[in-house]
Amino acid sequence: MIKPTALAIGGFDTGGGAGVESDIKTFESLGVHGVSAITAITSQNTKGIRDVLPIDPDHLKSQIDALLDDFQVKSAKIGMIISSKQMEIVGDSLSGIPFVVDPVIFAKDGTKLIGDVDSLKKVLLRKALVVTPNAIEASILSGVKVSTLEDQIRASKLIHELYSVPFVIVKGGHIESNESIDVMFDGHEIIQLRSPRLDAKNTHGTGSVFASSISALIAKGVDVKSGFKIAKQVVEDSIRFGLQVGKGIGPVDPIARLERKAMKIDVIRDMERFAEFAEGEKNFHLLIPEVQSNLAHSIDPSYVTGLEDIATFKGRIIREWGGKTRVGMPPSFGYPTHTARLLLSIILKEKKATTLMNIRYDEKILNALKAIGYEIVEVDREKEPKGPEGRTMSWIIDFLYEHLGRIPNVIFDKGMVGKEAMIRLWTNSIDEMIDSLRLVIKGVSP
Repeated sequence: MIKPTALAIGGFDTGGGAGVESDIKTFESLGVHGVSAITAITSQNTKGIRDVLPIDPDHLKSQIDALLDDFQVKSAKIGMIISSKQMEIVGDSLSGIPFVVDPVIFAKDGTKLIGDVDSLKKVLLRKALVVTPNAIEASILSGVKVSTLEDQIRASKLIHELYSVPFVIVKGGHIESNESIDVMFDGHEIIQLRSPRLDAKNTHGTGSVFASSISALIAKGVDVKSGFKIAKQVVEDSIRFGLQVGKGIGPVDPIARLERKAMKIDVIRDMERFAEFAEGEKNFHLLIPEVQSNLAHSIDPSYVTGLEDIATFKGRIIREWGGKTRVGMPPSFGYPTHTARLLLSIILKEKKATTLMNIRYDEKILNALKAIGYEIVEVDREKEPKGPEGRTMSWIIDFLYEHLGRIPNVIFDKGMVGKEAMIRLWTNSIDEMIDSLRLVIKGVSP
């Protein structure tokens, strides 16, 4: 297996939230092999930095030389550089290698990380392909206070003009706004990328992830403008699924997008296994209502953001003549079926359900579910307020949560005019769903 290699040069974060650890995670999440050279070892956790031990410049050079003598480095990402001597070594060593500078002048707790900003400007920026300052850093580099979108645009042009950096990206994370707007200037045009501002506490390492994403994509041959767009999405996902670890500001998670993709593969495999069970289980058809059934299956509920994270069978679960059951493969994510919308509503309330199936209404089935140990609750569909089509599922869950403060595993209604009576069962896993349905079938079979 051959992968492109990218080099991360920066500080070592003992808390694992930023620095070269974050860079390596990001590289790997984008399919790039990461190598690293350490400029300093920090003593830090989620509450801040306690101490910084600079690495001797000669040892930094030794690290970089060892890597470049062996690996074909396609790009580099530069973070925390302590001294002018370190900057000279990095600038000289990376001749011919495109690199991205994340000018981490200050840590999130205010600790100064770059001791010689003048050398940063004179030595590294003039050799960089991309520089990615936040508003505070852009203010220092451009000499213009950056607090608005107009300031971002002006600063990006000034930094390009002052240091001849081909691509300047001024990030908008520190600017007060309902949106997070990142601005790129390439010497010809301004490109703005907008996204809703996420209400998140755990944001340590966002700058590292952004810059290292661009570097990884450059290593893969992606142009900087396209890399800019992809990197913004990577950062958004990393923030959205930031890690609640430690007692302070937790780190973002650059691996989350990769984990979510892997979870979807697991869901599809679970659905295939369920289909084999349903089609092979004698008397499964006894569970299927007139409107047919479907199974909804989500990825880990903690990672669910919408229907795109929930799969259902594209053709439903159908009762055929002769007591046969046919499952309408394949499983597909994102379809707004009743089961998917109901499961999503439960997850948004309780964050624990992963599978849900609609089942034919029958007192024997209810008794079998009760015998298993499930709490059962009835909902009167006649009480459902008039509203747009598709709101029924969320209304059911809102109603139950308001009156019970929880969502029982078995929810049934006796129908209404034009609506078939229905049982809905949700479980924490596909195995629990299969085992429970097998017991129900045994209990209601003639």
